[in-house]
Parts: sequence; structure tokens; C-alpha cells
Amino acid sequence: MSAAPEQTCFAPSERAASDEVERQFRILSGHEIPVVLDAVPVISMVLNQCRQVVFGNRKFVDAVGVPDIREALGKRPGEAFRCVHATLASGGCGTSEFCVQCGAVRSILLGLGGRENIQECNLNRDAGGRVEALDLRVSSSPFSLDAEHFVIFSITDVSHEKRRRTLERIFFHDMLNTAGGLQGLMEFLVDEVSEELRDDARLIHRVMTQLTDEIICQKQLLAAETNELETNIVPLCVGDILDVVKGTFQSGEQAKGKRIELSNGCRETLFYSDPVLLRRVLGNMVKNALEATEPGGVVRLGCEPRGGMVEFGVHNDAVIPRSVQLRIFNRSFSTKGLGRGLGTYSMRLLTERYLGGTVDFESAPETGTVFRVRLPLESCQLEGA
Repeated sequence: MSAAPEQTCFAPSERAASDEVERQFRILSGHEIPVVLDAVPVISMVLNQCRQVVFGNRKFVDAVGVPDIREALGKRPGEAFRCVHATLASGGCGTSEFCVQCGAVRSILLGLGGRENIQECNLNRDAGGRVEALDLRVSSSPFSLDAEHFVIFSITDVSHEKRRRTLERIFFHDMLNTAGGLQGLMEFLVDEVSEELRDDARLIHRVMTQLTDEIICQKQLLAAETNELETNIVPLCVGDILDVVKGTFQSGEQAKGKRIELSNGCRETLFYSDPVLLRRVLGNMVKNALEATEPGGVVRLGCEPRGGMVEFGVHNDAVIPRSVQLRIFNRSFSTKGLGRGLGTYSMRLLTERYLGGTVDFESAPETGTVFRVRLPLESCQLEGA
């Protein structure tokens, strides 16, 4: 260790001497760890108890821009990556007041304490006279070798993901404001235009409503995939949900020449769920059933009690080919062409991750096709709640 530790605002400033770092590097170099880390497609390094680099894989060497790993030995991660805060305090990386909020330092300290963890880190680095901002996902995994304790510290650049998410949020916000405004305007004009234009105004209003609903659907799906979707679990009545779903689709384009019939199973049953997400799931089921039904055909929508669950079902007479059945809940799989394939995927995602239920289906020539959603009667602790 260095003889006189520097002052620190956060992590310890002590460092191992260069000969100690060299000794640790030789120990690690004679082990299988370098081979394993070189095979890992992310930036990875081994840190000693003083948070100094004692080994780095090829990805690490390329990322810090040194010809040989020995040139980075003894540095801390922030120093190797030229973090603009690494030199603000005499103790180096991890010791300035800015480091208190650094996800990388926090991750390493947790790893040194024996805890595997994943954190996020926003790094501003010196990139040859200009500052480069990076959004990183970092992880620390403690391990021991010959009675010495180390941490494998890994870095993944997620800057592109962060930028995409920001652009998505801006896009959905602006699109919903625009579409919602047009929808409200058309709702007003339906009653104000002359009689000969009223049917056209209603058509435009219906299309704008559908457009707004599709934008909201995509926004919900993206939030669901990233565990950001918030649920609103409230008491619901089965009959109310069935009536709303039927009313939404019976007058739509896909239901022309077709009928939606409701069963009288358990209309008065009360249960707990999120009405918006449940209508989305059942709506996808009804939409798919209508698309598979020939003109003059019937889609049956109903619900039955199943012990402590309620089971919604949507039935049509068409049969799904076995090759399609095997992939039906896969993301981006569709028989409808490119750019489709999120409907059945979103059914399972929303139901199982956010509504605490299950989704399945059966399809056979003798019975047709039925999709089922089983939901708990009582409120439960859900992932998205």
C-alpha cells in the first residue's frame, strides 16, 4: 500500500505499489481467467482491493487505447478511461465529490464487499481535447484466487439505447398531442358540419380515434418490455369488460359482415385487474379472431369462473396451422407480413408480467380456435405495479 493515503470524499484512496500490481498481474496471467475474459464480448477487467486494474481483456485494451495491457496496470477504471473527474482529487478515481454519485465506483465498492451487482454510470471522458458523454451499464463480480480477493468489473456502452429511448419518448409525446388534438377537433366538427358532410366527419373522427389508440398501444408495449409500464389495479365487473370490448370492435372495419356474440357465463363476477391493459389483451384476441373469420361468421367472446380465477375466451371457427401454432407468441412472428407480429406477443407480455395471469390457446379442425386469458380474482403484487 502507499505510505501516505490521500484525502478522499468517497472511496478509499490507498493504492497498491507497482511491484504488488505486477505480482498480481503475473498470478492472473498464469490462470485461465485471461482466456475466459478474452472470449467475453464486453469490456472486462480485474481489479484488486484498491480498485486498480491488474488485468484487462482485449476489449478493454482497445477501449482505453493502449498497445499493451501493462500500460494500464495500476490505474483505476476512471483513470484508464480518462474520466474528466478522475484527476480532480489527489487520490484519483473514486475520491472526488463527483465520484459520490458515480455508478461505477458504487458498483466496484459493492463488489469488493462481496456483492454481485449491476449499476448505471454516466461518464464524461476526455476524447482528445473534447468531452465525450457515455451512458454505461457496469457490473461487478467478486472472486478469489490463491486466497486473494479480486473483482471482475465489466462495462457495456448503452448510449445508443438511452438516445433511442429518449427519442421514443419525445416521439410518442408529440404524436399523441397532435393526434389527440385532431381527434378532439373532429369530435367537435361531427356535430357542427352540415348534414351532407356528417358521415365523412364521423369517418375521419373514427380513423383519428383508431390512430390515437394505435400510438398508445405501441407506447404501452415499449414501456412493458422495459419494465416501465405502470399498472392501475382496480375492481372490475366481467360484464362491463365484455360489453366494452364488443362495442369497440363490432362497429369496426374488421367486423363488417361478421358478428361478435357474448356468452352469459359470469357477467356479474367481480375481480381485480388493470382495465386498460386487459382491454388491450382481449382486444388483440378479438381483432385476430375477426381477421381469421369469413364474412357471415361469428366470433364468440365470453368468460367462465375457474376456481380462484376468471377465464376470458375468444373463439372463432378457423384453424391455425401447426407450423404457426409453434411460433405464435414469438416476438415479431406474423403471418400478416413484415412489420407485424406484436399482437400475440403483447398478449402474453401484458398478461403474465403485469396482470398476474396466463395466456394459452387451442386450435383444431373439430373445435376451431380459442384463446384464453386466466386472471386472479383477488388483487396481487404484480411486477409493473
